[in-house]
Amino acid sequence: MNPRQRRGVLLLLVTILGAALTFVGIAAYVNSVSSQVGPMVKVLKLTTHIDPMHPIADKDVEVVELPKRWAPVNAVSSFGQVDGLVSVGSYDAGAVLQKGMLTERPGLAEGNREVAIMVDAETGVAGRVSPGDHVDIVATVEDQNTKQRKAQVIVQNALIINVGVETTVEQENSSGSFSEGKAIPVTFSLSTNDSLKVAYAESFAVKLRLALRGTGDSQPLTEEQSVYGGSGTASSGDQSSPNGGGGAAANESQPSTPPNNNEQNGGQR
Repeated sequence: MNPRQRRGVLLLLVTILGAALTFVGIAAYVNSVSSQVGPMVKVLKLTTHIDPMHPIADKDVEVVELPKRWAPVNAVSSFGQVDGLVSVGSYDAGAVLQKGMLTERPGLAEGNREVAIMVDAETGVAGRVSPGDHVDIVATVEDQNTKQRKAQVIVQNALIINVGVETTVEQENSSGSFSEGKAIPVTFSLSTNDSLKVAYAESFAVKLRLALRGTGDSQPLTEEQSVYGGSGTASSGDQSSPNGGGGAAANESQPSTPPNNNEQNGGQR
């Protein structure tokens, strides 16, 4: 073997040894990273942006692998766990789906009725309510005789099951003339009694508003918290119409007549 051949063989051996050392180094690095990262788990990740109350479908998520130590404890790991559920809030694509982000689709409880009313798009909704939210329904009513107005909560903690599309409607103002305005149909799940209150208030109240409740807030309101007569103090419960069955809103359905003594005494209660 001449010197040139020996150099070639030596170079080949050095190359093989270098490749072997490189492979060993890479394998050691991979093992080190794997030992630090730990085992992998499968989770569901959103592939698109979703809005509140969006039914989760297979096309909205994909299965990806994450290190177990980095995956959320309550991460959803299979398609079966999202079947029939809807999103609680608005989430962006790439978010790992978690159990707290999902809830059952809101619907009618046993004995409840589905009631839809038109609510002013600006003062009544303002884009803040979504299906699944709970609201207090507030009616502004006017006494037909005294023209004094008051606001009162006619239904507390009402469940919204659908919010429609904004539409143009004709609205009657205080002078009796009509003008165009924007309104949104909102559908509630209500008991029979509350359904009647809402239907009555929609017919005779000056305006209906929705007061959005915070998540988990089911605390009932006191009488002082639910009625305001404009004088800085709560109005008497005897004057509350949708809840009490008489009073301001009820007076709107009655013809205006000159007050007699009995009517004056009744107005002072």
